[in-house]
Amino acid sequence: MKTTTTFIERTDSTWRPRCVYWSPSTGDLLVGMYTIDTGKVTRYNQSGQLTQTIQYHNTGRGLYSIPRYITENNNGDVVVSDLSGVVVTERGGRHRFSYTGPPSGSRLLPCGICTDALSHILVCDVRTVQMINKDGRFLSHLLTKSQEMGLPRSLSYDVNTHRLWVGSWGHNKVCVYRYITRQDALTDEHRPRPDEEAMFSSTPAI
Repeated sequence: MKTTTTFIERTDSTWRPRCVYWSPSTGDLLVGMYTIDTGKVTRYNQSGQLTQTIQYHNTGRGLYSIPRYITENNNGDVVVSDLSGVVVTERGGRHRFSYTGPPSGSRLLPCGICTDALSHILVCDVRTVQMINKDGRFLSHLLTKSQEMGLPRSLSYDVNTHRLWVGSWGHNKVCVYRYITRQDALTDEHRPRPDEEAMFSSTPAI
């Protein structure tokens, strides 16, 4: 805790950092940044050196507008909850797919995002939590709007207990859900069931 590494030091107001993710597999820091009408993801190594910038589709079109949340899948894919939808690229930066919700092209308002032990991508859009597979195919509405959950805004998956933590916007609480078991994670045979029951919820002290 006595060592500080400066990854980004703004010298102008052109690019603004918006979200960060530390990769447990590589030790890299991924940073989502934005400026007027466009965004990018930058990768920094543990020494704070910029090693990669992900910004453009292979057609030259920009991939992001405003990256809001960022995570990484088990295969190394960079998964971004962007203002316009979920954008997934390979670790090397090649665009794999963009997801805008079922049906395709519907208005998705993505917020928190995470991945689980089975490489599912989980994204909340304030109304529900959607589950898609690693290739962008919709699997299920894992959670729909409920009194306990309220308006889901942020997500985190616990790799040790296989629980899903959902932060509620407006309800001032965190709900914890169980939707896969340790055996599911080991056998890769889980079939998601929608609207599974919350295990418990708690109200923050602050």
